Amino acid sequence: MTDSAVPASGGKVRQKLTIPAVATPQERRDYWQQFFENEIRPEVVHEVVSDLIDNKKYEDAISCIEQAILHSQIQPWMYQVLALAMQATGRPKTQIERVLLSSQDVILNDPRSMMHLAAYLVRFDRFDRALELYRQAAALDPSRPEAYVLALELAARTRNYPAIAWSAPEVLSFSWSKGREQLNRQAEQAASEAEAAFQKNGDFARAIQLQNEMRNARRLDLAVRLEWNGRGDLDLQIREPAGTVCSSIQPMTTSGGIFIHDGFGPIQEHCYEEYLCPQGLSGDYQIVVKHASGEIVGKRARLTIVRDRGTAKEESLTETILLGPVDQTIRFSLSGGRRKPGSLEQRIGDLNVGKNTGRTPSILAQLGPGGGAGQGGQRGGAIGYTPVISPVSEGVWMSALATVSGDRRYVRINASPFFSAITDVFTFTFQR
Repeated sequence: MTDSAVPASGGKVRQKLTIPAVATPQERRDYWQQFFENEIRPEVVHEVVSDLIDNKKYEDAISCIEQAILHSQIQPWMYQVLALAMQATGRPKTQIERVLLSSQDVILNDPRSMMHLAAYLVRFDRFDRALELYRQAAALDPSRPEAYVLALELAARTRNYPAIAWSAPEVLSFSWSKGREQLNRQAEQAASEAEAAFQKNGDFARAIQLQNEMRNARRLDLAVRLEWNGRGDLDLQIREPAGTVCSSIQPMTTSGGIFIHDGFGPIQEHCYEEYLCPQGLSGDYQIVVKHASGEIVGKRARLTIVRDRGTAKEESLTETILLGPVDQTIRFSLSGGRRKPGSLEQRIGDLNVGKNTGRTPSILAQLGPGGGAGQGGQRGGAIGYTPVISPVSEGVWMSALATVSGDRRYVRINASPFFSAITDVFTFTFQR
């Protein structure tokens, strides 16, 4: 007999759980069945399984999870951990696949968990099923590019041309941020290969459709570029029709704006700032140009506004901006924007604007430290915001560290100056 330390069902007090060192499958099932006949809290199940996995007791972990499912104590992470434990014990591949597919009912409305599940299915060569899950995840949250990028990579590797035709235009339409060149090349290359395959098979309609979708993905409803010469720094802000502001501080907005370059002097190739909006809202826009610091040659900058870039209706306007002590504001309108007012994205890139699905956002992460979930793997649906008030220092200060040599002849001083300045202050009001 061996002892394994796990928490008691009552809470924080830990007790010894005696697990047979050598047991037949039936004895193991009986043991865990008796264990779950008591009132066991979900976080206790989580810690028990974590302890078994850490000690490489995979058979006990399998029996524990199976009995937890039979006793209606299902948590989303169980199926993936069960599949990994079965893989570690050499169970048949068909059984592991069946376990993974069974988890889809638990993660029905969780795009992240769907992508985790798809990644596991790829390990078992279930490529078609994984692509289907990526498509479902993208349908649940079309504003995030991860599902499209992962689907394109898998589809290109397996030469699944219909999946390429679906994912490549979406990847291209998302890849406007920094480091987009590699994603652009992957999407263009995969789409070109798929188009050639469609033409070779005589499916000219699908080839033409793919061409049109890739052309639309290259479109930009709006592009703004600010250029200057000199050692100084200019800041560009775009105020969009929905009230959002895109700048170097907020590089992505729910209105579709992307701030892709924050410029500075004195090197000429860095002296520009650029804003792109692949799919923008129709309405009035405001451009605010701020003289942040330094000298600008001629106290002038060049502003270029391009509407409908990449289409036959492309329209470009270039203006010279005279810089002064007051911020310069330029107003213009965009008509025919492809983004609808009621379809603002839930989340874009790393922007933390999302809805609570009522489910745990990650599956395997729940087995990490502090990853216990509530009953049924769900958490409460309430959302609250707690303001944190802290002082912000402004000015210059320095810290220094002195090191004396062994013979006391030399002293080495490492100085670390720190410069801090408050540039903008935004006020807001709490509403009870």
